[in-house]
Amino acid sequence: MSDRKIKTLLFGLGRIASKLELDPLRKKPCTHAGVLFSPWGKRNFELKLAVDSQEERRNDFRNQWCLGAKSPVLEDGDEAGKQIKNLSETKSHLAIIATPSSDHFHTAKYLLNSGIRNLLIEKPVALSKKDALALSKLMKQKGARIWVNHERRYHPQYKFIRDHLENGFFGKVRSVRASVFTSAKNPGLAFSKSGGGPLLHDGTHAMDLIHWLFGTPNLNYAKVIFPKQGTIEDRATSWFSTKSGIEIFFDVSGGRDYFQFEIDILTDSHRLVLSNDGFQFWEGKTSPLYKGFRSLSPFQIPKFPDSEKSNAFLGIYQEVVEVIQGKKNRQEGNIEDNIHILDSLESIYHFRKSE
Repeated sequence: MSDRKIKTLLFGLGRIASKLELDPLRKKPCTHAGVLFSPWGKRNFELKLAVDSQEERRNDFRNQWCLGAKSPVLEDGDEAGKQIKNLSETKSHLAIIATPSSDHFHTAKYLLNSGIRNLLIEKPVALSKKDALALSKLMKQKGARIWVNHERRYHPQYKFIRDHLENGFFGKVRSVRASVFTSAKNPGLAFSKSGGGPLLHDGTHAMDLIHWLFGTPNLNYAKVIFPKQGTIEDRATSWFSTKSGIEIFFDVSGGRDYFQFEIDILTDSHRLVLSNDGFQFWEGKTSPLYKGFRSLSPFQIPKFPDSEKSNAFLGIYQEVVEVIQGKKNRQEGNIEDNIHILDSLESIYHFRKSE
């Protein structure tokens, strides 16, 4: 193996770590292992250790990627600790944390204290702003880096929209409607009492884009609805404003029979819908229906990135490689941004309690 390859540890071997790569409809790579074992990934990374406490997941991982019995797939324990210590002695290393959200904080803290200096953590980085602040403090003490996988920041189409909003191509943003609706009426393990609900686990992606596209917003009002039995919210709605005067309406629900992620941006001249179902654009033109009025008409953006050639997962890993190799300094999805994101999400939860 080339010494230039980044020695990599993978913690958690479930859906986002590996299993979603088996979905025939998803654009590949769509998981951490999918990147590591892609042609580009094999040139840049060397998987030295994969850890999961569940034997079934370890076996599935070996079978999925055709790894032999001597492959570096281990359960949590002394042997994993020895390999972590050995890897901490080299500067070219990366630990990926794709465990359940409730484990993120403790796993990251353990790795930082073990000498690992580059971490890529699945969203949310922690279950609370308090824990995220503690990780940030420890990261700085250890001279380490933390990326958080809000992958849309690295998607060429979202980056294109952000650049064109900033240069005024679409006019002045007036209002935004953001919605995240999940398909499971019973959210399951991810939304257990130890891990928050759909607002934290799915809404974090939308809140990340709100911060990234429009700046840090201030909460005006929020309403969180809980079912009669249970501690996990069924729905959370809120209204934010930015310093530049943008009004943002945010709706998150786990009680739907479908999945939808959508950011609807309304400017003084255009409308942009950014969705998992595709991007749509309109611009104001002379109305064909009403004299003296202007109506929104479908609009094709010149040189808009091809969706078939766009991959957010590769984007974040390309940045990781460039930063670790010293070719780039700035991190797009850093922990400081995520502290602000958690602050916004917690303000929605706390607003209900303060009414």
